[in-house]
Amino acid sequence: MSVRTVFAHTARSSASRAPARRPLSRRLASSSAPPTPAPTAAEQHAARQLDWPTYLSLRKSQRVYGLVASIPTTLIGFSAGAGYFATIESDPGDLIFGIEPVYAYGLATLSCVGLGWLAGPMVGGTVWRLTHRNVAKAMEAKDKDFFRHISRWRADPSRQSATNPAPDYYAEKVGSLRQYRSWLRDQNIFRRKAAFGSKDEAVL
Repeated sequence: MSVRTVFAHTARSSASRAPARRPLSRRLASSSAPPTPAPTAAEQHAARQLDWPTYLSLRKSQRVYGLVASIPTTLIGFSAGAGYFATIESDPGDLIFGIEPVYAYGLATLSCVGLGWLAGPMVGGTVWRLTHRNVAKAMEAKDKDFFRHISRWRADPSRQSATNPAPDYYAEKVGSLRQYRSWLRDQNIFRRKAAFGSKDEAVL
């Protein structure tokens, strides 16, 4: 199978098997999300400028940029929070929301660390777009095409449980065709467990 047709092949193979498995497919409804709008001609043209292997590789590098950027932003958040709250003079007897000041300021510092970590992907994404301007529009169009595939094939997360958590809802870990196929298998495994239960549950 050509790597260019892996997404289209997935749809065709599923459609060709649908009549024989119609009762089962109704029980294993993949998602309750509303259908996404069809792509415009301009979006289709931009998306065709990138093949799937190249797009997934670029998408993986974009995620790496975000993770790497989270390191300095987290350190900045910690430095800013610790530097500010450490200079505040307070009476140990004055409680803040029923908590001693030293613990309240410690929690506030941890909040600054969390905000710094969350800001990392935004900063990394901005840096990535600035360094990949030549493919920015094509990536944006391909992102929409990719998420149309994801929204069509992902499982319904409302059926998850403690023993059967929903796998990678936004396909954030998909960075290659191999990982995309693995993601599809994980969705199917989740659906089967949600509908019929695991083997361990069947024994019990």
